[in-house]
Amino acid sequence: MIVFLKKVRTKTIFSRFEPVKVEPLELEYLKAVLEDIEVENYIVDDLYSLKEPKLVPDIIVLTGYNVSEEKIIEEAKKYKENFPRVKIIVGGVHVQLNSTKFHKEHVDYVFTSQSLNSFKNLIESIRDGNKKKILKGIDLNIYNEYLKKKEWNIGEKEFINRQEDTIPDRTTFYRILDKTRFLEKRRVALIKASIGCKYKCSFCYCKELNGGHYIPSDYDKMAREIESINSDFFWIVDDVLFSNRRDALTFIDAFNKINTKKIIGYLRADFILENLDLLAKLKEAGLAEVIVGFETNNNEELENYEKTTDALDYPKVISSLKKEKIDLSALFIVNPDYRLKDFKKLGEFIKENKIEIFTISILTPIRGTKTYELLKNDLTTKDPKKFDFLHLVLPSKLPRALFYLAFYGLHLRLITSKRIWKYILKK
Repeated sequence: MIVFLKKVRTKTIFSRFEPVKVEPLELEYLKAVLEDIEVENYIVDDLYSLKEPKLVPDIIVLTGYNVSEEKIIEEAKKYKENFPRVKIIVGGVHVQLNSTKFHKEHVDYVFTSQSLNSFKNLIESIRDGNKKKILKGIDLNIYNEYLKKKEWNIGEKEFINRQEDTIPDRTTFYRILDKTRFLEKRRVALIKASIGCKYKCSFCYCKELNGGHYIPSDYDKMAREIESINSDFFWIVDDVLFSNRRDALTFIDAFNKINTKKIIGYLRADFILENLDLLAKLKEAGLAEVIVGFETNNNEELENYEKTTDALDYPKVISSLKKEKIDLSALFIVNPDYRLKDFKKLGEFIKENKIEIFTISILTPIRGTKTYELLKNDLTTKDPKKFDFLHLVLPSKLPRALFYLAFYGLHLRLITSKRIWKYILKK
């Protein structure tokens, strides 16, 4: 049996710059499962010119972000035309909450579970010929003898309540290691240790995964995994690295037991403010950069987002990170309702606090979130490619051209960033 594991990517406005370029971690997890059951497999990713081998696959697994929804379906059709007997599986975080969008003729299985054990069971079921067996977490497209046509059978939803033991197969990562980056930081490995998010931000997709069941990180296991990887930086892509003092102390203890590693991770502003005395210890334990979702400097907007942070605290958070020489990447959201004065206020906030690295997204309701349900009737487009946080998908108060001018104008400050220039010169 031969399996292709493919990351389907859709280019955005910033694709040509590629400031962040990382391994296809979800495929490396699937590869580890296939290696364990001795199934020949190949990772395919155009970002790194990892092409399909000249072999006839038995199974093709397609995964991608929300913007790649239509392209995933197109890829399934193309592969079916080229390999009529191949079985097509689609999966990934976008698929998990939007499974019916992939109930298409050329797709055979829609994988909706977080469980790698269930993925193994699916592969073994196909390999062993049990093609009509309906497993948990899997929607199956099978031929109905009575109706004389294929129809979709919806598998029972499956949620996991503990971490599984699979460690990703890093073979592909070491092939592309020197091409990976987080801006000027090079040779970056991804680490995933928790599932979901314990917070309730209305726009967040992560908290909806796994049926809303949050599984926290095991920091000792995380530290051991990181120690085993030959890389310079480690980006922990959990939605929040830790959210309380006890977990932070556990992290510090675990990482003080290994050689110093340079960690990039997500932290909330309120956690930082409440634990300023831990910043130096976190720095010593390896925390090199934090990504903070400030979202906005307007408390009324924060309340609408159900963010539960206070924008008045943000300057203290920023200055405290600078004091400990911990790099900051700040995340902001602009609302389609913004007037020019709102763009100006955000720009002044970034300038006054000397934020060197930031990203600004346009509020985009992602299907599967609370925000989407509230705003879906106001959407001006349903084109998945437009839901990249860089396009208006809701009506704007300003004329669209003026809105985009103000939006992209905010990014001009990045030209003064020393880190951006380091990235440019290294590239």
